[in-house]
Amino acid sequence: MKIQHLAKTKEIGYIFSFYHGVAKIKGLPQTFLHEVLVDSDGNQQALVIGFDEDFVEAVFFNEEFDLNQALFRSGKLFSVKISEEVIGRVLNGVGQARDGLGEIEGLEFPVFRLAPSIIERAPVSIPLNTGIKVIDTTLPIGRGQRELIIGDRKLGKTTLGLDIILAQKKAQPPVYCIYVLCGQKEEELEEIINLFEREGIFSYTTIVAGTADDSFALQHLAPFVGCALGEFFRDKGKHALIIYDDLSKHAKVYRDISLILERPPGRESYPGDIFSLHANLLERAAQLNKEKGGGSLTALPIIETQEGDITSFIPTNLISITDGQIYLENALFQKGIIPAVNIGLSVSRVGSQAQPAALRKVTAGLRLLLAQEKELEKLSQLEVELSKESQKIVQRAQLISDVLKQEKHQPLDWVEEVVIFFGLEKGIFDEVSREDWKELEVFLLKFFNQKHQDILEDIRQGKFDENLLQQALVDFKQRFLLQ
Repeated sequence: MKIQHLAKTKEIGYIFSFYHGVAKIKGLPQTFLHEVLVDSDGNQQALVIGFDEDFVEAVFFNEEFDLNQALFRSGKLFSVKISEEVIGRVLNGVGQARDGLGEIEGLEFPVFRLAPSIIERAPVSIPLNTGIKVIDTTLPIGRGQRELIIGDRKLGKTTLGLDIILAQKKAQPPVYCIYVLCGQKEEELEEIINLFEREGIFSYTTIVAGTADDSFALQHLAPFVGCALGEFFRDKGKHALIIYDDLSKHAKVYRDISLILERPPGRESYPGDIFSLHANLLERAAQLNKEKGGGSLTALPIIETQEGDITSFIPTNLISITDGQIYLENALFQKGIIPAVNIGLSVSRVGSQAQPAALRKVTAGLRLLLAQEKELEKLSQLEVELSKESQKIVQRAQLISDVLKQEKHQPLDWVEEVVIFFGLEKGIFDEVSREDWKELEVFLLKFFNQKHQDILEDIRQGKFDENLLQQALVDFKQRFLLQ
């Protein structure tokens, strides 16, 4: 009787084909894109993702849906409840709690939104401290930027993203973080949850997980739900960071959905709209202007390549969408250079505009020095005798290469990076052997944090006294060499 009553007032849809939660539906001629479809009891069951002349295309939240049930329009766009309560929670791909701590209470927030217009944006100029020396010094990232992390599997892409979130623990003003897992294994989710609990990261972070065991719908929607969470903080004038781990798996999920729906395949069997799908997602990251509250959403998508091939379809798409890329190279990883960032192939299109003035000053010639060292190294391989000046450049560049190495889960404050690279720039550490550097750096940071907090605070406030810093570094060097 209930279905008959609804039939008089609402359009009715019947499932024509159904496979792994991806369906073609007959009926519902007036439905619109991203509308939620409900059953006869009003429970949300599916999301409209497209149309053709005869069918409505939809993905079902639950792959075990009874195929004999009728479907009805809700007249509502797909939305999730968002409030400050999301901080410290683990959500599934449709924004529901998966941590057993109760459902999230809050206002309904649309998941699919238009990106801010040009006039609503401000230039990216506020630094985002990543705590990773090689990134902060040569590939600076600003709040509101979109920077791609790209490389083969098992090179540390996920670790890099996690360390950047870890570095936000002391960020001022605060940066609220969203970590999106798409298509990853449950074991990886458990490892990340354990890390967040151990390091206290949940005090400012939310996880949105559409794992490999979840339905296509949850895996497909997880990045968009995560983006909506970031926009919630951004639109309140706050700062947010979102990491998509990873969009290559998301693209494969969308390709599977499209192939099941018999959409025409394009290059590498991906559907033609995969570019616009990711472009619409990543364009929502922005630094808003003061009239819009001045909030920001920074996006760090992760992409996995095959055998270092950055010319395949999805990597080239995302390189063209983002404001730069951090390229992790297998050859560097094999040499023990961690993080294995290839500075020559990596770029930040925002660059030094989003770098603290003191750090910009002490690292201005860093990329050039490393490039010179590579050219001189080629000459030395040809058995060309290098001048003393060239040998000094090679020696310093090799020391800097060792300085840029970093253990995982040990991010630095940017003022500590200023101290390190100021000493390198002034040649204070030229006599230090490469073997001794790791030990020296530990003592150096300990020395300044215990005895020269005033210098660190002055650098943070923009009062960069070079003479005072140089005197403190010379004092430290003498003590270290005596020990």
